[in-house]
Amino acid sequence: MERPSSGDLVAAHIRRLVVEGAYRPGERVRQDEIATELGVSRIPVREAIIALEREGWVTVEPHRGAFVNGIDADYVRDHFELHAGILGVSARRVHERSDEADRAAVAEAAAAVAACDLTDVDAFNTAVYGWVDAMEAAAHAPRLSSMTRVMANVLPGNFFAAVPDTVPVQRRAVAEITEAIMAGDPDRAAAGYADLLRRHGALLIALLDSRGVFTGPAMPAASAVG
Repeated sequence: MERPSSGDLVAAHIRRLVVEGAYRPGERVRQDEIATELGVSRIPVREAIIALEREGWVTVEPHRGAFVNGIDADYVRDHFELHAGILGVSARRVHERSDEADRAAVAEAAAAVAACDLTDVDAFNTAVYGWVDAMEAAAHAPRLSSMTRVMANVLPGNFFAAVPDTVPVQRRAVAEITEAIMAGDPDRAAAGYADLLRRHGALLIALLDSRGVFTGPAMPAASAVG
């Protein structure tokens, strides 16, 4: 996996503050405080703000700063639906472009996921990303890979550790999607991704709702696409 830049790490930190409710909708992002806390200069903080505005997490107002848009259930549903669409295209590229070695690597990575102790969420997360990497390599579509990395940013950190009940959902989906790829059925693989991301989205919505993340004053919609 590609090593994240300082700006990526700062953006992940701000997303985490929003998701955990430390930053509420309408609140100004305290950029100097974040730079001090993380021990970085203002440059990666500015890079993070640009990325977060593009994704719709914040709105930048000239001469005033960046303000949190927050997220709601519709944001999460839309995010996961878009992610599923990208992964569905990627599955079709795997079908069109992969060779026998590519598919063997996908199967091996899927077997590693299946063999994981489901109580070891760190090992499971590593195995799943090994399978994701194998699928991306088999697709031979760098543009899709870069879009997938952006879409994975809705919840920083180990998703499976943070969101209850996602491990068995992911394990089953990896097996089903891989089986579809091996059978030469990209439509079934794409449908597997759609079902997986819908389930993950619903579980994340339930978690965030229980934390009160969706409460608070609404901000005007960001002008950026996100």
